[in-house]
Amino acid sequence: MPKKTYQEQMRHSYPKHPIIKPIAPDMVKSFGEGMQVLPSPLEIREVMRSIPQGEVMTAKELCDVLARKHKVDIACPYTVGILMNIVAYAIEEDESDDTPWWRTLGSCGELKPKYPNAPEEQMALLEAEGFSFIEKGKKKPYWVVKNK
Repeated sequence: MPKKTYQEQMRHSYPKHPIIKPIAPDMVKSFGEGMQVLPSPLEIREVMRSIPQGEVMTAKELCDVLARKHKVDIACPYTVGILMNIVAYAIEEDESDDTPWWRTLGSCGELKPKYPNAPEEQMALLEAEGFSFIEKGKKKPYWVVKNK
């Protein structure tokens, strides 16, 4: 069976999402007890579309938006991270989709290393909107978006 395109993954691979369930026992130490949402990729794309030009949103902020939407304690950061990558690639596959995936960053404000053509494409698109970057890390360099 041929591998699904990212568009197919975004639109059809998560038919039961969003899923609301208790925070997993192995996550309680980090996030506490309560309820979590495993969002759908389309919800993540919806949040990405809401980010105006000249602004960025971290993965943590995106999780917070989704948790508030579903009235739960957290959006699973692991699921959100994976789906952010799928959505970014799906948008790249569809030339008519102008969702600004590049405005979403890692939880600490860093460029996403698994995004399309990382980090050069995300960096170029953000530079065009007036952002600059700080290089961090000695053994494995990465870039953090500097506030305007």
